[in-house]
Amino acid sequence: MTSPRRWPCGVAAALAALTVLGLPARAQTRRPMTLVDIAELQRLGAPRLSPDGRTLAYMLSKVDWKVGRPISHLWRQDVNGAPMQLTFSEAGDTPIPRSVRWSPDGKTLLFSRGGQIQLIPADGGEPRALTHHATPPSSPNWSPDGTAVYFLASDPPTSDERERERLRDDVYAFEENYKHQQLWKVIVASGAEMPVTTGNMSVLEYRLSRDGTKVAMHRAPSPLAGDGFRGEVWVMDVTGANANARALTRNEIPESAAEVSPDNSQVLFLADSNERFEPYYNTTIFVVPAAGGTPQPVLPDFKYAIDDAAWAPDGKSIVAVVNLGVHNELFQIDVSSHRARQLTDGQHYIPTQAGGWQIVPASGTLMLQLDQPSRWGDIWTMPLAGGTPTQITHAYDPMERDFILPRQEKVEWKGADGQTIEGMLMYPVGYQPGTRYPLVVQMHGGPFESDHFGGGSGQLLNYFPVLAAKGYAVLRPNYRGSIGYGNAFYRDPVGNYFRNMQTDVMNGVDALISRGIADPDRLVCMGWSAGGTLVNKLVTMTDRFKAASSGAGIANWISLFAQSEIRSYRIPWFGGTPWQKNAPIDLLWNMSPLKDVANVKTPTLFVSGDSDTRVGLPQSVEMYRALKSNNVPTHLLVGPGEGHNWGGLRHQIDKANHELEWFEKYANHRAYVFEKAPTP
Repeated sequence: MTSPRRWPCGVAAALAALTVLGLPARAQTRRPMTLVDIAELQRLGAPRLSPDGRTLAYMLSKVDWKVGRPISHLWRQDVNGAPMQLTFSEAGDTPIPRSVRWSPDGKTLLFSRGGQIQLIPADGGEPRALTHHATPPSSPNWSPDGTAVYFLASDPPTSDERERERLRDDVYAFEENYKHQQLWKVIVASGAEMPVTTGNMSVLEYRLSRDGTKVAMHRAPSPLAGDGFRGEVWVMDVTGANANARALTRNEIPESAAEVSPDNSQVLFLADSNERFEPYYNTTIFVVPAAGGTPQPVLPDFKYAIDDAAWAPDGKSIVAVVNLGVHNELFQIDVSSHRARQLTDGQHYIPTQAGGWQIVPASGTLMLQLDQPSRWGDIWTMPLAGGTPTQITHAYDPMERDFILPRQEKVEWKGADGQTIEGMLMYPVGYQPGTRYPLVVQMHGGPFESDHFGGGSGQLLNYFPVLAAKGYAVLRPNYRGSIGYGNAFYRDPVGNYFRNMQTDVMNGVDALISRGIADPDRLVCMGWSAGGTLVNKLVTMTDRFKAASSGAGIANWISLFAQSEIRSYRIPWFGGTPWQKNAPIDLLWNMSPLKDVANVKTPTLFVSGDSDTRVGLPQSVEMYRALKSNNVPTHLLVGPGEGHNWGGLRHQIDKANHELEWFEKYANHRAYVFEKAPTP
């Protein structure tokens, strides 16, 4: 048996080490962050509080340059104690969001490794594989009595398909060669596995009822990303064979987070629609009788978008993570009165897609992960009724201890029509009032996202602390189309994609120039996905930017519709597809940056992954070849094997190096020395 190791962590460890050396804590010299520093930050993921609310389990990841990726291991920590590492395998564990789960009695932890579900004593010991499934399980959850674990898994290949693969007889029908994903359960004592759902539908996500007798789920005609909007909310008994399964919705609206109420009488779910189930509205909470009926919005005409939601233990209220633009907060919502009460407020962001929050009914506790300006994801707890959060982990203490971080500030300005626009301003390290600095405008994707306090997603792709360390101010505008500012703001691209977002950005630039922060002669813009598309638009309409970088951006909406695996949320922007009768071809072309590419004078980099199915490499090729033909300085950087969101650490560092060299050359007229990743 491997003995668990207890490791000192965070501020306490730093102070202890400095005391031994006879040095005061403040004597340690802080320095600006580098690209390698960002890559090497340890990261905390998949947090889960025990049923009694006393102990936290989570994955902690540290980069291993020999394999070129972070290696994750399972840790636990009493809420008033020191962290303890539980797993030590060389290849590491799988840090999938929501993959760590406590058994109902708090004695066993569930996690993922090597494509299977593992169990380990919560006090430490040797893990054992619970599943030996033919395809990798995901989304595991214990039954309330602890006798079984539920999970999702794709149907395995048939013997004929395996033989064809062996013979390399592998021609396939595009978007027809998928396998459905079903809900399964495994008996903990015996390891016996059995399907809960079967048939020609895929279970995209699910949640068990509190008593373990029912399950709410989202089922779609296929597991393809493009069919997600065709999924519906279902509820069924967990006895198997699709027992008493019934669909509670019938629409073509993206839905998520379905959950049965504690008394099994209602089901809540989220939908990207208004109360009439019309598409493309801020995410809304609905409640529907579990026996069937008409779904009703819990907060009609609520201004903000819902990031996630779950039933409170009383069954009368719902706790939700609400997006307020540059931050998101916990709210408690009374279902009968339709009133919302804010529980938290601060300069932070709760990463819901990473499983960054949890209700613990037995202890009346909320667990939340907070992405903050100087620590990018430590865990806090607070009473369910509200109160002051208490910090539990100190995994990100080295950020404040070791590095000079840029000051973050919410800034506001007016759009061309007088609409208030918000954004995040990252000040250059060593900022001196009265001095003008080069400005990098970083634009988020979506456009139905928002930039916020903290590090955000894509920390190495955006590397704003490195830009600030090199003397750049960084503006991250929440332009029209962003989430968290009401439906009119969110729906601005509908019918005219570039109605306001480009002028929102330029007005933000001018606001910082008027404040004496930005140098108008040293402007740079960069963005990814929808942000890359906005870069493509901006360089066709102005030559004010001295350099630009467009990552995974769209050049041509007409060709994009057939190239991308998702079209549903784009249809409202243009009122249809390019291949329908009376297609909106003129609008699609008029909104395409390629239409005006002859106007581009700004030296522009293009970046794409060669395995990106969302906004594929051909879109960047169209822009690159246009600029190349017109003698505008340009390069196209291609990430081998990278999808829409890059994951390779060396790829991300190389991308950042090329961008920094480009920005320094054209905006600052100075040389840049590439930063190298450590050699194993």
